[in-house]
Amino acid sequence: MKKLFMSVCFSAVLGGLLLLLPDISGATASIDITSADVGNSYTINWMDPTNVTGAPTNLSATGTFTVKSLTSSELLLNVTVDNTTATSFQAAIVSLGMTSSPTLSSKYQGTSTVFTGLSDPGNFPGGFKNIDICAFSGSKCDGGSIKNGLLSGSDTSFELALSTTTGSLLSTGVDLSQFPVKFQTQDGSFEFGGTNSTVPSTPEPSTLFLEGTGLLLLLVLYRKTFARNTLPL
Repeated sequence: MKKLFMSVCFSAVLGGLLLLLPDISGATASIDITSADVGNSYTINWMDPTNVTGAPTNLSATGTFTVKSLTSSELLLNVTVDNTTATSFQAAIVSLGMTSSPTLSSKYQGTSTVFTGLSDPGNFPGGFKNIDICAFSGSKCDGGSIKNGLLSGSDTSFELALSTTTGSLLSTGVDLSQFPVKFQTQDGSFEFGGTNSTVPSTPEPSTLFLEGTGLLLLLVLYRKTFARNTLPL
């Protein structure tokens, strides 16, 4: 009986510890931003392998989104996009989109050397819907010439101000999601969404509280059971 109880306790503890581990499986990209995230950076990965595109090399890129400030009416982001596709293959990123909640308007803060246009397209190439922010290098979000985009092996940075005239972003926070990109390549164009690889450094306090409470209860039950089983007959 004691061995069975110990086995149950061990399984419960192991399961709890697994719950504390961050999920790094590459879920659909989503970034939730509050005032506590000022100064934090989030990484979005894009990868479209050759077995999907049919291109001779993988199409890949990374994006780093750093929260510079958040006020009641504006979120300021520093965005760095790195086209990590092999330089031997001509592939340029010509458009980058995202969905914001609440819906925000966008403008560049300062100059942007590659992505010079901004729009609220609604639809993004590749079947993405509800895209209200699109940064593009050509004349429109739908695409453009390879030579105007972010070429293979290159990176670029720009600041993006996202604002609202209703409500308070300090109360609602901002959720950014989907993050589709459009690659214009020597073998045609390809569009796909991003995945969020950012891993939280520590578990949420509520998770730690529940886990600690559960472990404490298991310890109390074990002591009572052990005491009962060791009483003299």
